[in-house]
Amino acid sequence: MTTNMAERSRTAETGHDIGGDEIIAGNVNKYTVLPAGYSGQPKKGHLVFDACFESGNLGRVDYITEFEYDLFIRPDTCNPRFRVWFNFTVENVKESQRVIFNVVNFSKTKSLYRDGMAPMVKSTSRQKWQRIPSKNVYYYRCPDHRKNYVMSFAFCFDRENDTYQFAYCYPYTYTRLQHYLDNLQRRNMDYFCRELLGLSVQRRQLDLLTITSPEDKTDLENSVMQKKIKIPKLSFNHVEEAGEVTDYGEEDVELRHSKRQDGRKQSEGTHKSIEAVVARLEKQNGMSLSNTSSPEEAFMEASEGMNNMDDAVVPRILYEELLRSYQQQQEEMRHIQQELERTRRQLVQQAKKLKEYGALVSEMKELRDLNRRLQDVLLLRLGSGPAIELEKVKPETIEPEPEVQKTFSEEANTSTYFPAPVPVMDKYILENGKVHLGSGIWVDEEKWHQLQVTQGDSKYTKNLAVMIWGTDVLKNRSVTGVATKKKKDAVPKPPLSPHKLSIVRECLYDRIAQETVDETEIAQRLSKVNKYICEKIMDINKSCKNEERRESAKFNLQ
Repeated sequence: MTTNMAERSRTAETGHDIGGDEIIAGNVNKYTVLPAGYSGQPKKGHLVFDACFESGNLGRVDYITEFEYDLFIRPDTCNPRFRVWFNFTVENVKESQRVIFNVVNFSKTKSLYRDGMAPMVKSTSRQKWQRIPSKNVYYYRCPDHRKNYVMSFAFCFDRENDTYQFAYCYPYTYTRLQHYLDNLQRRNMDYFCRELLGLSVQRRQLDLLTITSPEDKTDLENSVMQKKIKIPKLSFNHVEEAGEVTDYGEEDVELRHSKRQDGRKQSEGTHKSIEAVVARLEKQNGMSLSNTSSPEEAFMEASEGMNNMDDAVVPRILYEELLRSYQQQQEEMRHIQQELERTRRQLVQQAKKLKEYGALVSEMKELRDLNRRLQDVLLLRLGSGPAIELEKVKPETIEPEPEVQKTFSEEANTSTYFPAPVPVMDKYILENGKVHLGSGIWVDEEKWHQLQVTQGDSKYTKNLAVMIWGTDVLKNRSVTGVATKKKKDAVPKPPLSPHKLSIVRECLYDRIAQETVDETEIAQRLSKVNKYICEKIMDINKSCKNEERRESAKFNLQ
């Protein structure tokens, strides 16, 4: 039972179309798949594959692991490039045994397995076909198997004594079809006729079924026989002679079979003859229309010019149908070309609009960046105004030097205005242990000195905001006064004072100006003031909530 697959079911010839290194010759027959190096008797769980039954197809099985097997299906008869159908059984399973079957040599690039279809399965105790869950089925292209398409599906055997059968879809065998046709034929129905058309390569009969009313049956047979009449050289004289033939004799059948052996050349010759007839008649249509009195004469003149074609088999009715279909196709092609030209113009116009839209978008981004920079510069100018006016009110305390005033007046006329850097301790007024920051805002001198040694813009801005507003004010305010978008029912809080915000910006600017003179860096660092203050407000609110939770916990304990 444990025979070698290479000796049993395949030859040593190579074939790229098959998808493996060898051609698969026959189906597996009660083949037990054993692990490599195993020499004992098969145990429960060593799967036994079989496909030697009608409509069965499985040519080879490769053991990958205890839970995975590669399956190779045989190609269609007389066509080794098509490999789609599979139908096989598995037995000697173990309860709750999980396996993955990989059908590794599919030939179709597109399959319904990608769109939710799944293989069929049934067992001896459950004879009704069922589909495997689609979530356990995968169809993909695998580079390990010569880039063939692989269909993998996972399955769990639940009954040890059952024999499981897997198939591509619902199997419909040749025997079942013959039984069905025999039952129909035994009913002797008037509208049903069964005839033997021929035999297949494997000597199976090919049936011709005719389903029509009894009155139309005779007319149908006559029309079919009329289409079988051979008309050599497209001559009406030969049509009359050939019209007497009502059936093919034995010699004619042998002749047709001999011609089928070179069917490709025959079909090409017939196709060329049809094209020649159509082209010649269309070419001479304008000339012969005035000289001929009927379409039959035009057809006869066209057929006389084709005496060199000995095997022309084009009936007149077929020619007229071909001519009409050819003209219809030309008309449809003309409409399609017009539609394509109209679509091309529309695409060109849309491409131009998209190009203009892209230019507008880039220009809008530039304008937004410029607007943001101008806002920063304007805020800096507005923030420095009150401090300068306060210095003018108290000239006896400190008088600005003429050179500094000249510098201010020169830089005020430029579009990118930044106050000239002044030493921090020389700019702000000290009085009674207090430091005046401008706009009537005083802070403690000791806290101010501690603030100057703070590292980082974020910490400096947060500490300065606490010194100016205090935590009680900050926890009930927001920077902009706009409600947050994270909460649907959020209520907007009062905004912070604009003049105090300008003081914070000015103090941060004085600090940054001592470190760098790059205007771009200064503007970039100043733009984060609102962010730092917002973070401080969030920290204060979070600490207040934590304190409330602790108080409530103590109260509950008491």
